[in-house]
Amino acid sequence: MPNAFFLKVSGEKAILDSAETHHLRVMRSREGDTLTGIDGMGYIYAFVLERISKTEASGRIIKREFIQRDQREIIIAVASTKWPRLRIILEKATELGVDTIELFESKRSVVKLEEEKLTRHEQVIREASKQSVNPYLPEIRLVKKPVLEDAFNILLDFGGTSLNSVSKTLELQRRVRIIVGPEGGFSPEEIREFSSKSTKVSLGRRTLRVETSIIVTLGIINAYTGRM
Repeated sequence: MPNAFFLKVSGEKAILDSAETHHLRVMRSREGDTLTGIDGMGYIYAFVLERISKTEASGRIIKREFIQRDQREIIIAVASTKWPRLRIILEKATELGVDTIELFESKRSVVKLEEEKLTRHEQVIREASKQSVNPYLPEIRLVKKPVLEDAFNILLDFGGTSLNSVSKTLELQRRVRIIVGPEGGFSPEEIREFSSKSTKVSLGRRTLRVETSIIVTLGIINAYTGRM
């Protein structure tokens, strides 16, 4: 269940669309309740629910707080993977405060990327933001391949150095990209290409699933950079 609701704000009025109104009803919210709202652009609101109908609801904002982003951008670049795993990736990356999600097809990807599915992806991100009260919606992009010249890139690979060994470097970076392969891993050609512009990092001796490796890496980077 959500811990916050998405709002459209007009002055001191909070407006909730039909989807948010449905969630209000599921949670048995009533007129007079004080609830939490977000707008995806940095604000967290407290509002009093004043009216709820079948298709819409509204309230009065009693408090607003702007959460300033730090100067970093954390990106995950994920080779396309099956929906159950991708859903977890989108959800947990949003909860952990990732800024940008890049999806691309690798040689060993078993799933094709389709623009038509972006709406479903964005819905997962939206629900994860509500659950975690993340005031910023991450951007999701479909890319042919990640552009590696614009960030400090980490390629997750068994042959890499430990993540701890690059902790000091990470603290200084303004833009960090984590590159993760599909279930079958990157091809040797892709590893060579990515390695030329990335630091190869290993998460240890255990073989982790794609979604687990992303959760672990984001958690550690958040700790290094003070983004927890």
